[in-house]
Amino acid sequence: MRAGYNAQTLLAPWAASEHLGNQTLMGISLDSRTVTGDGVFLALAGAQGHGLDYLDAVLDAGANLVVWEPVDGFDAQAISARCQAAGAQAMALPDLQQHASGIAARFYGYPGRQLRIIGVTGTDGKSSVAHYVAQLLEHLEGDSAVMGTLGWGRLNALEASQHTTTDPVSLQAQLAELAATGVRSVAMEVSSHALAQHRVEAVPFDTAILTYMGRDHLDYHGSIEAYHAAKRRLFAVPTLRRQVLNVDDAVGEALANAAPANQTVRRYGWAANADYQITQAAPSAQGLTLEFNQPTGALSARLSLLGRFNAMNAMAALAGVAETPSPQALETMLAQLKPVPGRMERFIAPARALVVVDYAHTPGALEAALSAVREHTQGQLWCVFGCGGERDRGKRALMGAVAARLADQIVLTNDNPRHESPEAIIQAIQSGMPAASACRVIPDRLEAITTALDQASATDAVLIAGKGHETEQILADQRLAFSDRDAVAQLLPGQVG
Repeated sequence: MRAGYNAQTLLAPWAASEHLGNQTLMGISLDSRTVTGDGVFLALAGAQGHGLDYLDAVLDAGANLVVWEPVDGFDAQAISARCQAAGAQAMALPDLQQHASGIAARFYGYPGRQLRIIGVTGTDGKSSVAHYVAQLLEHLEGDSAVMGTLGWGRLNALEASQHTTTDPVSLQAQLAELAATGVRSVAMEVSSHALAQHRVEAVPFDTAILTYMGRDHLDYHGSIEAYHAAKRRLFAVPTLRRQVLNVDDAVGEALANAAPANQTVRRYGWAANADYQITQAAPSAQGLTLEFNQPTGALSARLSLLGRFNAMNAMAALAGVAETPSPQALETMLAQLKPVPGRMERFIAPARALVVVDYAHTPGALEAALSAVREHTQGQLWCVFGCGGERDRGKRALMGAVAARLADQIVLTNDNPRHESPEAIIQAIQSGMPAASACRVIPDRLEAITTALDQASATDAVLIAGKGHETEQILADQRLAFSDRDAVAQLLPGQVG
Protein backbone atom coordinates (compact mmCIF):
# COMPACT_ATOMS: atom_id res chain seq x y z
CA MET A 1 0.00 0.00 0.00
CA ARG A 2 1.31 3.45 -0.87
CA ALA A 3 2.13 6.01 1.79
CA GLY A 4 0.59 8.81 -0.26
CA TYR A 5 -0.04 10.14 -3.75
CA ASN A 6 0.30 13.50 -5.42
CA ALA A 7 -3.18 14.75 -6.39
CA GLN A 8 -2.30 15.92 -9.89
CA THR A 9 -0.49 12.69 -10.71
CA LEU A 10 -3.25 10.55 -9.26
CA LEU A 11 -6.02 12.07 -11.35
CA ALA A 12 -4.26 12.56 -14.69
CA PRO A 13 -5.47 12.05 -17.37
CA TRP A 14 -9.00 11.69 -16.00
CA ALA A 15 -8.87 15.21 -14.61
CA ALA A 16 -6.40 18.00 -15.30
CA SER A 17 -6.40 21.14 -13.19
CA GLU A 18 -3.70 23.56 -12.20
CA HIS A 19 -5.79 24.30 -9.12
CA LEU A 20 -5.15 20.91 -7.58
CA GLY A 21 -1.70 21.84 -6.35
CA ASN A 22 0.83 19.30 -5.20
CA GLN A 23 -0.77 18.14 -1.98
CA THR A 24 -0.17 14.55 -0.97
CA LEU A 25 -3.24 12.40 -0.56
CA MET A 26 -2.87 9.85 2.22
CA GLY A 27 -6.02 7.81 1.60
CA ILE A 28 -8.81 7.13 -0.86
CA SER A 29 -12.42 6.22 -0.16
CA LEU A 30 -15.93 5.90 -1.57
CA ASP A 31 -17.48 5.54 1.88
CA SER A 32 -17.83 8.60 4.10
CA ARG A 33 -17.33 6.36 7.14
CA THR A 34 -13.81 5.40 6.06
CA VAL A 35 -12.50 8.81 4.99
CA THR A 36 -9.12 9.65 6.47
CA GLY A 37 -7.46 12.99 7.08
CA ASP A 38 -5.68 14.34 3.99
CA GLY A 39 -7.49 11.77 1.86
CA VAL A 40 -9.50 11.92 -1.36
CA PHE A 41 -13.20 11.11 -1.35
CA LEU A 42 -14.78 9.87 -4.59
CA ALA A 43 -18.44 10.91 -4.55
CA LEU A 44 -20.30 8.68 -7.01
CA ALA A 45 -23.85 9.04 -8.28
CA GLY A 46 -25.85 5.92 -7.37
CA ALA A 47 -29.34 4.60 -7.89
CA GLN A 48 -30.33 5.39 -4.28
CA GLY A 49 -28.38 8.62 -3.75
CA HIS A 50 -25.11 10.44 -4.26
CA GLY A 51 -21.84 10.46 -2.34
CA LEU A 52 -22.30 14.20 -1.89
CA ASP A 53 -25.23 13.45 0.41
CA TYR A 54 -22.51 12.77 3.03
CA LEU A 55 -20.32 15.77 2.24
CA ASP A 56 -20.50 17.25 5.74
CA ALA A 57 -19.26 14.00 7.30
CA VAL A 58 -16.49 13.76 4.71
CA LEU A 59 -15.28 17.28 5.42
CA ASP A 60 -15.52 16.74 9.19
CA ALA A 61 -13.25 13.69 8.76
CA GLY A 62 -10.58 15.90 7.20
CA ALA A 63 -10.76 15.00 3.52
CA ASN A 64 -8.29 17.04 1.47
CA LEU A 65 -9.98 16.54 -1.91
CA VAL A 66 -13.53 15.69 -3.01
CA VAL A 67 -13.87 14.39 -6.56
CA TRP A 68 -17.54 14.20 -7.47
CA GLU A 69 -19.70 12.96 -10.30
CA PRO A 70 -21.84 15.78 -11.73
CA VAL A 71 -25.58 15.11 -12.00
CA ASP A 72 -28.67 17.28 -12.02
CA GLY A 73 -29.47 18.83 -8.67
CA PHE A 74 -25.95 19.64 -7.49
CA ASP A 75 -24.43 23.11 -7.90
CA ALA A 76 -20.69 23.09 -8.58
CA GLN A 77 -20.07 26.55 -7.09
CA ALA A 78 -21.93 25.71 -3.91
CA ILE A 79 -20.03 22.44 -3.50
CA SER A 80 -16.68 24.18 -4.06
CA ALA A 81 -17.58 26.85 -1.52
CA ARG A 82 -18.49 24.25 1.12
CA CYS A 83 -15.21 22.43 0.55
CA GLN A 84 -13.09 25.58 0.58
CA ALA A 85 -14.67 26.66 3.85
CA ALA A 86 -13.46 23.37 5.35
CA GLY A 87 -9.99 23.69 3.86
CA ALA A 88 -10.58 21.13 1.11
CA GLN A 89 -10.80 21.23 -2.66
CA ALA A 90 -13.58 19.98 -4.92
CA MET A 91 -13.41 18.77 -8.50
CA ALA A 92 -16.27 17.63 -10.71
CA LEU A 93 -15.34 14.63 -12.88
CA PRO A 94 -17.88 13.35 -15.41
CA ASP A 95 -18.27 9.56 -15.57
CA LEU A 96 -16.45 9.15 -12.27
CA GLN A 97 -18.06 5.74 -11.79
CA GLN A 98 -16.17 4.48 -14.83
CA HIS A 99 -12.87 5.98 -13.68
CA ALA A 100 -12.98 5.09 -9.96
CA SER A 101 -11.42 1.66 -10.49
CA GLY A 102 -8.50 3.13 -12.44
CA ILE A 103 -7.93 5.91 -9.91
CA ALA A 104 -7.94 3.40 -7.04
CA ALA A 105 -5.64 1.01 -8.92
CA ARG A 106 -3.12 3.84 -9.42
CA PHE A 107 -3.33 4.89 -5.79
CA TYR A 108 -2.50 1.35 -4.64
CA GLY A 109 0.29 0.88 -7.19
CA TYR A 110 -1.61 -1.29 -9.68
CA PRO A 111 -1.61 -4.42 -7.47
CA GLY A 112 -3.41 -6.52 -10.07
CA ARG A 113 -0.29 -6.49 -12.24
CA GLN A 114 1.48 -8.56 -9.59
CA LEU A 115 -1.23 -11.23 -9.59
CA ARG A 116 -2.76 -13.81 -11.89
CA ILE A 117 -6.46 -12.98 -11.62
CA ILE A 118 -9.13 -15.42 -12.75
CA GLY A 119 -12.63 -13.93 -12.96
CA VAL A 120 -15.72 -16.13 -12.62
CA THR A 121 -19.16 -14.97 -13.70
CA GLY A 122 -22.53 -16.52 -14.48
CA THR A 123 -25.94 -16.89 -12.87
CA ASP A 124 -25.23 -19.92 -10.69
CA GLY A 125 -22.03 -21.63 -9.60
CA LYS A 126 -19.75 -18.59 -9.24
CA SER A 127 -18.85 -19.22 -5.60
CA SER A 128 -18.21 -22.92 -6.09
CA VAL A 129 -16.09 -22.45 -9.20
CA ALA A 130 -14.08 -19.61 -7.63
CA HIS A 131 -13.35 -21.70 -4.55
CA TYR A 132 -12.46 -24.75 -6.63
CA VAL A 133 -10.13 -22.58 -8.74
CA ALA A 134 -8.44 -21.29 -5.58
CA GLN A 135 -8.08 -24.84 -4.23
CA LEU A 136 -6.55 -26.06 -7.49
CA LEU A 137 -4.20 -23.07 -7.69
CA GLU A 138 -3.10 -23.68 -4.13
CA HIS A 139 -2.25 -27.25 -5.15
CA LEU A 140 -0.41 -26.15 -8.30
CA GLU A 141 1.27 -22.92 -7.25
CA GLY A 142 0.59 -22.24 -3.58
CA ASP A 143 -0.14 -18.76 -2.19
CA SER A 144 -3.60 -18.38 -3.76
CA ALA A 145 -6.67 -16.46 -2.62
CA VAL A 146 -10.37 -16.05 -3.39
CA MET A 147 -12.63 -12.99 -3.48
CA GLY A 148 -16.40 -13.35 -3.52
CA THR A 149 -19.65 -13.93 -1.70
CA LEU A 150 -18.18 -16.00 1.11
CA GLY A 151 -15.33 -13.58 1.80
CA TRP A 152 -11.87 -12.62 0.57
CA GLY A 153 -8.38 -13.79 1.35
CA ARG A 154 -6.63 -17.13 1.73
CA LEU A 155 -9.07 -20.04 1.82
CA ASN A 156 -8.33 -20.86 5.45
CA ALA A 157 -8.56 -17.24 6.63
CA LEU A 158 -11.40 -15.50 4.80
CA GLU A 159 -12.52 -12.03 5.81
CA ALA A 160 -16.19 -11.14 5.45
CA SER A 161 -17.53 -9.55 2.26
CA GLN A 162 -20.62 -7.37 2.02
CA HIS A 163 -21.10 -8.02 -1.69
CA THR A 164 -20.15 -10.68 -4.22
CA THR A 165 -17.81 -8.11 -5.81
CA THR A 166 -16.93 -5.19 -3.57
CA ASP A 167 -16.67 -1.51 -4.53
CA PRO A 168 -13.76 -0.48 -6.81
CA VAL A 169 -11.69 1.19 -4.09
CA SER A 170 -12.02 -1.61 -1.55
CA LEU A 171 -11.30 -4.14 -4.28
CA GLN A 172 -7.98 -2.51 -5.18
CA ALA A 173 -7.08 -2.19 -1.50
CA GLN A 174 -7.74 -5.90 -1.02
CA LEU A 175 -5.69 -6.83 -4.08
CA ALA A 176 -2.83 -4.70 -2.74
CA GLU A 177 -2.99 -6.45 0.63
CA LEU A 178 -3.01 -9.88 -1.00
CA ALA A 179 -0.05 -9.03 -3.23
CA ALA A 180 1.88 -7.64 -0.26
CA THR A 181 1.42 -10.89 1.66
CA GLY A 182 2.86 -13.00 -1.15
CA VAL A 183 -0.33 -14.18 -2.87
CA ARG A 184 0.33 -15.00 -6.52
CA SER A 185 -3.10 -15.96 -7.87
CA VAL A 186 -6.63 -14.78 -7.12
CA ALA A 187 -9.96 -16.37 -8.08
CA MET A 188 -12.57 -13.61 -8.12
CA GLU A 189 -16.35 -13.84 -8.38
CA VAL A 190 -17.55 -11.08 -10.71
CA SER A 191 -21.20 -10.08 -10.39
CA SER A 192 -23.38 -8.48 -13.04
CA HIS A 193 -23.76 -5.43 -10.78
CA ALA A 194 -19.98 -5.05 -10.60
CA LEU A 195 -19.64 -5.26 -14.37
CA ALA A 196 -22.49 -2.82 -15.05
CA GLN A 197 -21.11 -0.37 -12.46
CA HIS A 198 -17.48 -0.60 -13.67
CA ARG A 199 -16.18 -1.84 -10.30
CA VAL A 200 -13.60 -4.09 -11.99
CA GLU A 201 -12.74 -1.72 -14.84
CA ALA A 202 -9.01 -1.61 -13.94
CA VAL A 203 -8.63 -5.25 -12.91
CA PRO A 204 -6.22 -6.98 -15.35
CA PHE A 205 -7.98 -10.33 -15.62
CA ASP A 206 -5.86 -13.12 -17.06
CA THR A 207 -8.70 -15.63 -17.42
CA ALA A 208 -12.49 -15.31 -17.54
CA ILE A 209 -14.77 -18.25 -16.71
CA LEU A 210 -18.48 -18.48 -17.57
CA THR A 211 -20.62 -20.87 -15.52
CA TYR A 212 -24.31 -20.97 -16.47
CA MET A 213 -26.50 -18.14 -17.72
CA GLY A 214 -30.11 -17.95 -16.57
CA ARG A 215 -32.11 -15.09 -15.06
CA ASP A 216 -31.32 -13.06 -11.98
CA HIS A 217 -31.25 -9.46 -10.77
CA LEU A 218 -33.84 -8.31 -13.32
CA ASP A 219 -35.01 -5.85 -10.67
CA TYR A 220 -31.72 -4.03 -11.34
CA HIS A 221 -30.96 -4.74 -15.00
CA GLY A 222 -34.54 -4.45 -16.27
CA SER A 223 -34.33 -7.26 -18.82
CA ILE A 224 -32.58 -10.56 -19.31
CA GLU A 225 -30.85 -9.07 -22.37
CA ALA A 226 -29.33 -6.28 -20.27
CA TYR A 227 -28.33 -8.79 -17.59
CA HIS A 228 -26.57 -11.00 -20.13
CA ALA A 229 -24.91 -7.96 -21.74
CA ALA A 230 -23.44 -7.00 -18.36
CA LYS A 231 -22.02 -10.50 -17.91
CA ARG A 232 -20.44 -10.42 -21.38
CA ARG A 233 -18.36 -7.38 -20.38
CA LEU A 234 -15.96 -9.67 -18.51
CA PHE A 235 -15.07 -11.42 -21.77
CA ALA A 236 -14.19 -8.15 -23.48
CA VAL A 237 -11.45 -7.21 -20.98
CA PRO A 238 -8.35 -6.38 -23.07
CA THR A 239 -5.89 -8.18 -20.78
CA LEU A 240 -7.58 -11.58 -21.16
CA ARG A 241 -5.34 -14.44 -22.17
CA ARG A 242 -7.85 -17.26 -21.73
CA GLN A 243 -11.63 -17.76 -21.84
CA VAL A 244 -13.24 -20.81 -20.23
CA LEU A 245 -16.77 -21.26 -21.48
CA ASN A 246 -19.72 -23.51 -20.73
CA VAL A 247 -20.69 -24.66 -24.23
CA ASP A 248 -23.81 -26.41 -22.96
CA ASP A 249 -25.05 -22.82 -22.57
CA ALA A 250 -26.04 -20.72 -25.61
CA VAL A 251 -24.26 -17.63 -24.26
CA GLY A 252 -21.08 -19.64 -23.71
CA GLU A 253 -21.16 -21.12 -27.19
CA ALA A 254 -21.69 -17.66 -28.72
CA LEU A 255 -18.75 -16.24 -26.75
CA ALA A 256 -16.55 -19.15 -27.85
CA ASN A 257 -17.35 -18.49 -31.49
CA ALA A 258 -16.61 -14.77 -31.13
CA ALA A 259 -13.39 -14.97 -29.08
CA PRO A 260 -10.37 -13.05 -30.44
CA ALA A 261 -7.72 -15.11 -32.20
CA ASN A 262 -5.04 -14.11 -29.67
CA GLN A 263 -6.89 -15.71 -26.76
CA THR A 264 -7.00 -19.36 -25.76
CA VAL A 265 -10.54 -20.72 -25.57
CA ARG A 266 -11.30 -23.73 -23.42
CA ARG A 267 -14.78 -25.20 -23.79
CA TYR A 268 -16.27 -27.42 -21.10
CA GLY A 269 -19.51 -29.33 -20.64
CA TRP A 270 -21.27 -32.43 -21.91
CA ALA A 271 -21.22 -31.19 -25.52
CA ALA A 272 -19.18 -33.11 -28.07
CA ASN A 273 -17.07 -30.04 -28.93
CA ALA A 274 -15.97 -29.48 -25.31
CA ASP A 275 -12.22 -29.54 -24.62
CA TYR A 276 -13.10 -30.73 -21.12
CA GLN A 277 -16.02 -33.03 -21.92
CA ILE A 278 -17.90 -34.85 -19.18
CA THR A 279 -18.91 -38.34 -20.32
CA GLN A 280 -20.27 -39.62 -17.01
CA ALA A 281 -21.06 -38.18 -13.59
CA ALA A 282 -22.52 -40.97 -11.49
CA PRO A 283 -23.72 -40.34 -7.92
CA SER A 284 -22.05 -42.39 -5.23
CA ALA A 285 -22.24 -42.57 -1.46
CA GLN A 286 -19.22 -40.26 -1.27
CA GLY A 287 -20.27 -37.84 -4.02
CA LEU A 288 -19.64 -38.32 -7.74
CA THR A 289 -17.69 -40.70 -9.92
CA LEU A 290 -16.57 -38.58 -12.85
CA GLU A 291 -15.32 -39.59 -16.26
CA PHE A 292 -14.21 -36.95 -18.74
CA ASN A 293 -12.14 -36.22 -21.79
CA GLN A 294 -9.51 -33.48 -21.71
CA PRO A 295 -6.85 -32.32 -24.19
CA THR A 296 -4.39 -35.12 -23.36
CA GLY A 297 -6.91 -37.97 -23.13
CA ALA A 298 -9.68 -39.59 -21.08
CA LEU A 299 -9.54 -39.52 -17.28
CA SER A 300 -11.65 -40.51 -14.29
CA ALA A 301 -11.88 -39.07 -10.80
CA ARG A 302 -13.88 -39.37 -7.61
CA LEU A 303 -15.33 -36.12 -6.29
CA SER A 304 -16.50 -35.60 -2.72
CA LEU A 305 -19.16 -33.24 -4.11
CA LEU A 306 -22.92 -33.65 -4.55
CA GLY A 307 -24.72 -32.87 -7.80
CA ARG A 308 -23.99 -33.32 -11.48
CA PHE A 309 -23.70 -29.55 -11.78
CA ASN A 310 -20.66 -29.81 -9.50
CA ALA A 311 -19.09 -31.96 -12.19
CA MET A 312 -19.56 -28.93 -14.46
CA ASN A 313 -18.16 -26.61 -11.80
CA ALA A 314 -15.12 -28.86 -11.36
CA MET A 315 -14.51 -28.91 -15.12
CA ALA A 316 -14.78 -25.11 -15.27
CA ALA A 317 -12.19 -24.77 -12.51
CA LEU A 318 -9.89 -27.36 -14.04
CA ALA A 319 -10.03 -25.73 -17.48
CA GLY A 320 -9.33 -22.37 -15.85
CA VAL A 321 -6.07 -23.40 -14.21
CA ALA A 322 -4.69 -26.42 -16.08
CA GLU A 323 -1.67 -25.55 -18.19
CA THR A 324 0.52 -28.65 -18.31
CA PRO A 325 -0.26 -30.86 -15.26
CA SER A 326 0.09 -34.58 -15.81
CA PRO A 327 -3.08 -36.71 -16.02
CA GLN A 328 -2.26 -38.18 -12.62
CA ALA A 329 -1.98 -34.68 -11.14
CA LEU A 330 -5.37 -33.73 -12.60
CA GLU A 331 -7.04 -36.76 -11.03
CA THR A 332 -5.42 -36.05 -7.67
CA MET A 333 -6.39 -32.39 -7.76
CA LEU A 334 -10.03 -33.21 -8.48
CA ALA A 335 -10.19 -35.84 -5.75
CA GLN A 336 -8.96 -33.28 -3.23
CA LEU A 337 -11.63 -30.66 -4.00
CA LYS A 338 -13.61 -29.78 -0.88
CA PRO A 339 -17.25 -28.63 -0.77
CA VAL A 340 -17.87 -24.94 -0.29
CA PRO A 341 -19.75 -23.93 2.91
CA GLY A 342 -23.43 -23.52 2.14
CA ARG A 343 -23.08 -24.92 -1.39
CA MET A 344 -24.59 -28.43 -1.53
CA GLU A 345 -23.22 -28.94 1.96
CA ARG A 346 -24.45 -32.22 3.41
CA PHE A 347 -25.19 -33.08 7.04
CA ILE A 348 -25.57 -36.70 8.11
CA ALA A 349 -26.67 -38.07 11.49
CA PRO A 350 -27.51 -41.63 12.58
CA ALA A 351 -31.12 -42.66 11.80
CA ARG A 352 -31.95 -39.21 10.41
CA ALA A 353 -32.65 -37.85 6.95
CA LEU A 354 -29.83 -36.58 4.78
CA VAL A 355 -29.84 -32.77 4.98
CA VAL A 356 -28.32 -30.53 2.31
CA VAL A 357 -27.89 -26.77 2.73
CA ASP A 358 -27.52 -24.81 -0.50
CA TYR A 359 -27.57 -21.20 -1.64
CA ALA A 360 -29.93 -21.94 -4.57
CA HIS A 361 -32.03 -18.80 -5.01
CA THR A 362 -32.86 -18.87 -8.72
CA PRO A 363 -35.14 -21.25 -10.64
CA GLY A 364 -32.21 -22.88 -12.41
CA ALA A 365 -30.19 -23.34 -9.23
CA LEU A 366 -33.17 -24.76 -7.33
CA GLU A 367 -33.88 -27.23 -10.13
CA ALA A 368 -30.24 -28.33 -10.20
CA ALA A 369 -30.07 -28.71 -6.42
CA LEU A 370 -33.30 -30.71 -6.16
CA SER A 371 -32.29 -32.94 -9.06
CA ALA A 372 -28.93 -33.55 -7.41
CA VAL A 373 -30.35 -34.43 -3.99
CA ARG A 374 -32.97 -36.70 -5.60
CA GLU A 375 -30.16 -38.95 -6.82
CA HIS A 376 -29.14 -39.54 -3.19
CA THR A 377 -32.70 -40.04 -1.89
CA GLN A 378 -34.38 -43.39 -1.28
CA GLY A 379 -37.52 -41.99 0.31
CA GLN A 380 -39.19 -38.61 -0.05
CA LEU A 381 -37.44 -35.39 -1.05
CA TRP A 382 -38.26 -32.35 1.09
CA CYS A 383 -37.60 -28.75 0.08
CA VAL A 384 -37.54 -25.85 2.54
CA PHE A 385 -37.18 -22.47 0.85
CA GLY A 386 -38.48 -18.94 0.33
CA CYS A 387 -37.57 -15.96 -1.86
CA GLY A 388 -35.83 -12.70 -1.03
CA GLY A 389 -37.76 -9.45 -0.86
CA GLU A 390 -36.95 -6.43 -3.02
CA ARG A 391 -35.40 -8.71 -5.62
CA ASP A 392 -36.51 -10.18 -8.95
CA ARG A 393 -40.23 -10.84 -8.38
CA GLY A 394 -40.60 -12.75 -11.63
CA LYS A 395 -38.61 -15.73 -10.41
CA ARG A 396 -40.87 -16.49 -7.43
CA ALA A 397 -43.61 -18.33 -9.30
CA LEU A 398 -40.95 -20.07 -11.40
CA MET A 399 -39.25 -21.37 -8.27
CA GLY A 400 -42.61 -22.52 -6.91
CA ALA A 401 -43.19 -24.47 -10.11
CA VAL A 402 -39.75 -26.09 -9.89
CA ALA A 403 -40.31 -27.16 -6.28
CA ALA A 404 -43.76 -28.55 -7.05
CA ARG A 405 -42.40 -30.60 -9.93
CA LEU A 406 -39.32 -32.01 -8.24
CA ALA A 407 -40.00 -32.22 -4.47
CA ASP A 408 -42.37 -34.56 -2.63
CA GLN A 409 -42.80 -32.29 0.39
CA ILE A 410 -42.49 -28.49 0.33
CA VAL A 411 -42.19 -26.12 3.27
CA LEU A 412 -42.39 -22.46 2.29
CA THR A 413 -40.78 -20.02 4.70
CA ASN A 414 -39.13 -16.63 4.92
CA ASP A 415 -35.83 -15.99 3.19
CA ASN A 416 -34.84 -12.31 3.54
CA PRO A 417 -38.16 -10.47 3.13
CA ARG A 418 -36.52 -7.09 3.68
CA HIS A 419 -39.28 -4.46 3.51
CA GLU A 420 -41.71 -6.58 1.50
CA SER A 421 -44.66 -8.45 2.98
CA PRO A 422 -43.53 -12.01 3.77
CA GLU A 423 -47.06 -13.23 3.11
CA ALA A 424 -47.09 -11.62 -0.35
CA ILE A 425 -43.76 -13.24 -1.24
CA ILE A 426 -45.00 -16.68 -0.24
CA GLN A 427 -48.25 -16.17 -2.16
CA ALA A 428 -46.22 -15.26 -5.25
CA ILE A 429 -44.26 -18.52 -4.90
CA GLN A 430 -47.50 -20.47 -4.50
CA SER A 431 -48.94 -18.89 -7.65
CA GLY A 432 -46.58 -21.07 -9.67
CA MET A 433 -47.58 -24.28 -7.89
CA PRO A 434 -50.53 -26.57 -8.70
CA ALA A 435 -53.25 -26.38 -6.08
CA ALA A 436 -52.71 -30.04 -5.17
CA SER A 437 -49.04 -29.55 -4.23
CA ALA A 438 -48.02 -30.92 -0.82
CA CYS A 439 -47.08 -27.51 0.50
CA ARG A 440 -46.94 -26.13 4.02
CA VAL A 441 -46.38 -22.52 4.96
CA ILE A 442 -44.29 -21.88 8.08
CA PRO A 443 -42.97 -18.29 7.96
CA ASP A 444 -40.54 -18.70 10.87
CA ARG A 445 -37.46 -20.21 9.21
CA LEU A 446 -36.15 -22.07 12.25
CA GLU A 447 -39.57 -23.60 12.84
CA ALA A 448 -39.80 -24.57 9.17
CA ILE A 449 -36.40 -26.31 9.26
CA THR A 450 -37.23 -28.00 12.57
CA THR A 451 -40.54 -29.28 11.22
CA ALA A 452 -38.97 -30.75 8.10
CA LEU A 453 -36.15 -32.46 10.01
CA ASP A 454 -38.52 -33.83 12.65
CA GLN A 455 -41.00 -35.23 10.14
CA ALA A 456 -38.62 -36.54 7.50
CA SER A 457 -37.80 -40.24 7.79
CA ALA A 458 -34.32 -41.75 7.81
CA THR A 459 -34.61 -42.62 4.11
CA ASP A 460 -35.72 -39.08 3.15
CA ALA A 461 -33.59 -36.10 2.18
CA VAL A 462 -34.18 -32.45 3.04
CA LEU A 463 -32.88 -29.61 0.88
CA ILE A 464 -32.77 -26.25 2.68
CA ALA A 465 -32.33 -23.70 -0.07
CA GLY A 466 -31.80 -20.00 -0.52
CA LYS A 467 -29.47 -18.73 2.18
CA GLY A 468 -26.55 -21.14 2.14
CA HIS A 469 -23.60 -19.57 3.95
CA GLU A 470 -25.49 -16.48 5.17
CA THR A 471 -25.46 -15.72 8.86
CA GLU A 472 -28.21 -13.08 8.98
CA GLN A 473 -31.88 -12.82 8.11
CA ILE A 474 -33.16 -9.42 7.01
CA LEU A 475 -36.67 -8.58 8.21
CA ALA A 476 -37.62 -4.96 7.46
CA ASP A 477 -34.93 -2.89 9.24
CA GLN A 478 -33.75 -5.77 11.42
CA ARG A 479 -30.74 -7.96 10.76
CA LEU A 480 -31.23 -11.05 12.86
CA ALA A 481 -28.49 -13.58 13.49
CA PHE A 482 -29.54 -16.74 11.67
CA SER A 483 -27.71 -19.51 9.85
CA ASP A 484 -29.27 -22.51 8.09
CA ARG A 485 -26.00 -24.38 8.66
CA ASP A 486 -25.94 -23.68 12.39
CA ALA A 487 -29.62 -24.53 12.73
CA VAL A 488 -29.11 -27.94 11.11
CA ALA A 489 -25.99 -28.63 13.18
CA GLN A 490 -27.95 -27.95 16.38
CA LEU A 491 -30.94 -30.04 15.30
CA LEU A 492 -28.90 -33.10 14.31
CA PRO A 493 -26.92 -34.28 17.33
CA GLY A 494 -23.83 -36.17 16.34
CA GLN A 495 -24.01 -35.00 12.74
CA VAL A 496 -21.03 -34.81 10.43
CA GLY A 497 -20.62 -32.48 7.47
